[in-house]
Formats: sequence, C-alpha cells, structure tokens
Amino acid sequence: MTDNPSEPVRCIVVGGSLVGLSAAIALSRVGFDVTVTERSPAPVTESGGGLGVDVALLADATGITADPPVLHGTDRDGTAWHLLQGWLEDHATRLSGIRVRRGTEVSGVQPGGQALSATVSTARGDILEADLVIGADGARSTVRRAVDPEHPDAHYAGVLLWRALVDEDDLSRGVALPRAGEPAREVYAGPYRLVTYPVPGPAGETAVGSRRLNLVWYDPQQRQLLLQAGLLDGEIVRGSLAPGTLPDPVRQRLADFAAATWPSPWREALRLALDGGMVFGTPLVHYKPARLAMGRVALAGDAAHAASPMVGGGFRQGLYDVLALTQALAGAATGELPARLTSYQEARLAAAIRHVTRSEQATAAYLAHAAHR
Repeated sequence: MTDNPSEPVRCIVVGGSLVGLSAAIALSRVGFDVTVTERSPAPVTESGGGLGVDVALLADATGITADPPVLHGTDRDGTAWHLLQGWLEDHATRLSGIRVRRGTEVSGVQPGGQALSATVSTARGDILEADLVIGADGARSTVRRAVDPEHPDAHYAGVLLWRALVDEDDLSRGVALPRAGEPAREVYAGPYRLVTYPVPGPAGETAVGSRRLNLVWYDPQQRQLLLQAGLLDGEIVRGSLAPGTLPDPVRQRLADFAAATWPSPWREALRLALDGGMVFGTPLVHYKPARLAMGRVALAGDAAHAASPMVGGGFRQGLYDVLALTQALAGAATGELPARLTSYQEARLAAAIRHVTRSEQATAAYLAHAAHR
C-alpha cells in the first residue's frame, strides 16, 4: 500500500455483470487501476432475461457516449442482459486501466483499514491485495460478508420468477406481434402475474419480427420445488433453476395454464420456451442493507440492495451507486479510502433502504392478492 499520489489506486471489482463493469469503467476514468474478477470463464451470449435501461443515466455513470443495444419503447428502453453485459465488457476491455479476470471465483474478502490493504481470496487459493474492493457480485454476494458479517444473506421473498427470451421469428406467421414502441404489458390471472415486453434480437436487431419477447412470470407456489432442488436453505436462496431443469409435471402445468389463460402472442411464446427448455427460474430475494461499506470494501448494485423487479429500477439503483462511488472516491489517496467510503455510505444507504422497503411492500401486497385467488 502507498499514499504516493503518482501511483493509481489499485481496485478490485468483484463481479463482472452490469453494475460491476459500470463501476470499473467509471473508476478507471478517474484514474484507478481496476481488475474485475468474474467467476464465469467466458462471456455469456444467450442466457439472462430482459431489463429496462436508463440510457442517459448509464452515460452519466460510465462516460460512454455510444448508444447501448436497447429497444426504445414508449415506457422504457429495454434490452437483454447478455447484450448489455457484452457491450459493457467490450468497452471495459478497451480501456488500458482495466483488466477482466474471468474464471476467478472469489471465496472471501478481508476489508483492511486506513493503514492496511484489503485482500481478496479466490477459490484457487490466490490472495489478491488491493487498496479498494467493490463488491458487485449480485444478490447472493460473497463480498457482503466482509461488509456486514452479522447480516450477510438475502432472503427468499416467496416468489419464483419464470423467465425466458423467445425470438419473434420462431413464432407462427399468424401470431400478431407487439407493435413498434408498444409499452410493456402486465397481466394477472389466478395467483400469477405476467410481465412482457420486446427487447432487441440476438444480434441487437430492433425491427418488428426480428426482436425477442421477454417473459417474466411471477409464481408464488414453488417453495417446495426450490426445497426439493436444494436451492432453498430455510429462507436463504442457494441458486436458480437453470434452463432445461424444470421437472416435467411443473413444466406441463405451466404449459397448460399458459395455453388456457395468457393472451397471444405470449402464450405461443411461452409454449415454445417451455417445449424448448428455455425457461429458467430465478427466486426473488430481498436484502435491506444496514451498511454499505467496511474498511476499504464497499457494495454496489444487488449486492448492496436486492429488490424485486416489481418495483423496477434495480439497474438504475446500481448506477446511482456507481455515480456516488465515483464522486466519493475521485482524487482519494489510499489512506483516505475508508473515510471516502463512509461518505459513499452516507450518500446511498437511506435511498437503498427505501428502495428495498418499497419492494417488500409491493411483494407483500402481491402475495396477499395471490393467496385469495
């Protein structure tokens, strides 16, 4: 560790998803030397669902002026997760101050302090020293244990999200597709909620007929399935249901309900997704933070405040974290980092708590509605 102002702050960002890469780009632009650790060995080219993107906020947070791969709608700019992740990683790897270490699983973090560097341990036994660590490793964060060891886990919110992306050109010719610019749809039936909107196609296509349909099906009846699959330990979620792993009775029940209930073109898209093993299940979790920083370690994105897409803005909240981190850390010497991270926590903690509280309230209202259907 050094306080020599001519030497850049050495930063490790744990997690190479959207918020992690955005933070890496932003911190690199203010002079930090950044390493991104990502456990996936290779970029993902097909998986993940859709999300809304605040394009102006993304540009403010990262400094990237190029247009991201989004489909502009009347109520949102939407994209597929893997398209935006690939776009951000491409921009990150062009910057000389960023290195992306794929295939690197982080097993633990020591937060350090004013006169002591932070360390990152990997599953392979490597010990990486850093002046600063940013945990952007998602709702089941490992880094969170270093920030709040007495409150490290997100908890199951009682809802499983069935998700899929379906190519429009795979649907039958007679199926009417959403019009250009059509807003997202939200449909309730029985205990279920379905949210749908188009996103760009596999290579970023935006023309009607070449897009993908994003499907998010809220299901409050799958606790037992998660328990049987070993993905739920009490109220702590240990994983997600990968594509192709749905038990046949569950898949058939969903297919029958979709065919009888959901409107076109979503029922046809769901049939294709279920028949083709494209549907995956993501347990909805909540994490309401008590703190966002400890020593030389800070949390951002879902690692800091996990909430439901029911209240929207999850990625937006992560970009607010990135902006606040950049503002708090710009120009800092290494010995100043713990105090600067305290300033970051003061700037973002109350807003993070409000966001998760709104999510808890919205989820409770949905579950109360579902219980009477």
